[in-house]
Amino acid sequence: MYQNNIFLIGMMCAGKSSLAPLLSKDLGIPYIDTDKDISSFLNLNIKEIFEQYGEEKFRILEATYFLEHIKKKQYIYATGGGIVLNKKNCSAMNKYGITILLDTPLDTIYQRFSKTSNNRPLFNIKQNKKNLISLWNKRKSLYYNCADLIIDTQQKSLNQIKEEIIKKIK
Repeated sequence: MYQNNIFLIGMMCAGKSSLAPLLSKDLGIPYIDTDKDISSFLNLNIKEIFEQYGEEKFRILEATYFLEHIKKKQYIYATGGGIVLNKKNCSAMNKYGITILLDTPLDTIYQRFSKTSNNRPLFNIKQNKKNLISLWNKRKSLYYNCADLIIDTQQKSLNQIKEEIIKKIK
């Protein structure tokens, strides 16, 4: 059994928050959704945090919380899509566990995003796929450089992705 943290990274709507509880159940490791944790501390949703404090302050808060929390005990982390923007976060993920990129096609992300855009701070429904592609292009190399394992999620169910991850980390 893998004894370190498991970090799920990828774009918003890649499936990190949906996959973490499934992995948690099968591996017997508790999970944390970093965005949900930060939201609960501040009693604001992520979009409200961005509106009130801005992205820069959110990223500082995210890194401070994350870098302290990962040292405590073993967890599966569903990270926010921008966690890789801070090099210290990537270094810490590589030091304290295995980092798994959920490589999800942009068409799939856009479809999911269209259903949940009210909760997404960096986009709203009026923004188009071109903006999503631009965000992906800015982050793509960060995701790939930070990842220990890349899982292609295209045309796979959450259960298939979960099984593939478990097989590869054992």
